[in-house]
Formats: sequence, structure tokens, C-alpha cells
Amino acid sequence: MDTNIIDLDLLRPAPRYVVIGKKKIDMSFIPCGITFDIDELIRDMSKLNKDQVMEGGAETLRAFNLGIKLCAVFCSVSYPELSEDWFRKNTNPQQVNMLADEIRKTLFAGYEQVAGYTKNEEAVKAEM
Repeated sequence: MDTNIIDLDLLRPAPRYVVIGKKKIDMSFIPCGITFDIDELIRDMSKLNKDQVMEGGAETLRAFNLGIKLCAVFCSVSYPELSEDWFRKNTNPQQVNMLADEIRKTLFAGYEQVAGYTKNEEAVKAEM
């Protein structure tokens, strides 16, 4: 390999897929174009009152709607037809919950990788 080439493809995680609506979706990373949208939705979800969500009613509906939006934003990058409307018509709450959880895991794993890289970079600088 040419030592003058930095292969950034090595930083991309191994593919991990979910199938929904007969569409194969790579869950291994969040594209740059939607990172901030995904982060904002997950932050909004984390602010929900878990007890109220479990009771049903308005907070449960809000949580479900945020979950659908999260799934649609993530999936529509590769499959624009997987919109919020599509998720409402073609999925059940368990599917939405599981997919939203996978998206959360992907976001947090990405943040951990960035934090780990930053710490390694700071350690190298400190040694110099």
C-alpha cells in the first residue's frame, strides 16, 4: 500500500443490516447528512417522561411519533419511500421500537469512536 495514502474507508464499521419492508438497511453508521437530525430526535426522545410513556396517552403518542420520525429519517436516506407515512401504514410498534433502538446504538457507537480517537490523539500529542 502506498504510504502517502490515508485510507479513511478503514474507519467505516463493518456493515450490519436490518430488513424492513423487504429493504436491506445498513445500520453500521449514520451518514453525515442526517447525523444532527438523528441526534436531535434521540435527544428529544431521551427527554420523555418514561413513567408517563408507560401509562399511555399523550406522552406515549409523542414517543411513538418520535420513533416513527427517527426510523423514517434514517431509512429514507437509502429508501426515500420509507417515509413516516410508510412506517405508519406498514409497521407495528414493536418493529419501530426495535429499529429506533438500533439507530440509537449506532449513534452512540459513533460518538464513542470519535471520543476514543480524540483521546488517542491527545495522548500522542502529550508524549511529543
